[in-house]
Amino acid sequence: MSEPNESEKSRWDRVKAIGRWLLLALGVGAVVYLVYDAGPDLVWRTLVAAAVFLPFVALGEIGFIGMDVLSLRLMFGRHSARVPASVWLRSALMAYGIMILLPAGRAGGEVMRAANLAPYVGGPRAAAGAALLQGVTLFGNTLISIPCYIAVAWVSSPTSVLALLVLGNGVVTGLVGAMLMFGARFSRLGGWLGKRIAALATHGASFDASLREMPKAPVGPVVAAALGRLSQTAQYGVILLAVGGSLTFGNALIAQAIHLVGAGLGDMVPNQAGITETAYRLSASFAPTLGLHDAAAQMISIALIHRVVQFTLAGVSLAVGAIWKPAEALEEQPAGA
Repeated sequence: MSEPNESEKSRWDRVKAIGRWLLLALGVGAVVYLVYDAGPDLVWRTLVAAAVFLPFVALGEIGFIGMDVLSLRLMFGRHSARVPASVWLRSALMAYGIMILLPAGRAGGEVMRAANLAPYVGGPRAAAGAALLQGVTLFGNTLISIPCYIAVAWVSSPTSVLALLVLGNGVVTGLVGAMLMFGARFSRLGGWLGKRIAALATHGASFDASLREMPKAPVGPVVAAALGRLSQTAQYGVILLAVGGSLTFGNALIAQAIHLVGAGLGDMVPNQAGITETAYRLSASFAPTLGLHDAAAQMISIALIHRVVQFTLAGVSLAVGAIWKPAEALEEQPAGA
C-alpha cells in the first residue's frame, strides 16, 4: 500500500486538529455542567478555602515534571553532560507549557523538548530520548497503579468498578510503555517514529541507532518516573486536605487513582478537560472514606485545583521560556558519537 501524499497528510492533520479542538470544547462544556450540577457556590467556597494550599500543590507538580528531566538525563548517559543546566530547565518549561495548554498534548511537548536538546546531543538522539521518555513515563504510571489498586480495593472491593479501572489502566500503560522502551529497539518502529519528527530525525536508521544506544534496561529512568508519581501522590494528598478531606497515605492513593483513571480515559481530550472532573464526580461514593461531606462539590474541586495549578505553572513556563535566551548551541554530534 502506497503512503499518503502530502495533500492527504495535510487534510488528515487538519481533521485531527479540528477534532482536538472539538473535544476540548466538549470537555469545557462538561466542566461547566458539573460545576452547575454540584452547586457553583459550594464549588467556589471550596476553591477559595483551598487557595492557601496551592503553593504546596505546585511543589508536588514541580517534583513530578522534574523527574522527567532526571529520567531523560539518565537515558542520555554521558551525552547529557553536553547540555547546559539552563537548557535542561528551559526545555522542561517549554515542554510542560505545551503539554498542558495546547491540544498537541504530551506528544507535542516532547517534540518541543527534543527540539531544544537537539543542538547539544544530536537530532536523532534527542528524538529517540523523547520517544523512550514516553514509555518510561507510562511504565511509572503502571508502578504507581499497584498501590493505588490496593488502596481502592481495601476500602471497596478488588472487583469494584474503580479498582478494575485502575488495574486496567496499569496493565495498558505497562504494555504500551514496554513496547516503547523495548519493542522499538528490535523493530522498525524506531524508524517510523523518527520519520514523523522530520525536523529532528529525518533518517530512520540514525533514529534506530540512537534508540539502540539507550540503556537496554532503563532501571534508573523508570525509578525516576516512579518517584515522580510518588510526588504526585503527595500532591493529591495535599489537594485532598485542601478541599477539607482526611489526609492519609491510603486516601491520597485513592484520590490519585481516580486521577489516573480519568487521565487514561481522557487521553484523546486535550489536558483531559472534563474527563477527570467527571471521573471524580462519578467516584462520589468514596467521598465518606476521603472525609468529604459535600461530595459532588468537593470531589470535582480536587480536579479543578489540580487544573488551576497546572494552568498557572504552564502559563508561567511558556512565558519564561519565550523570553529566556538559550545557551549557545554546541556543534551537533552524530548519533553514535
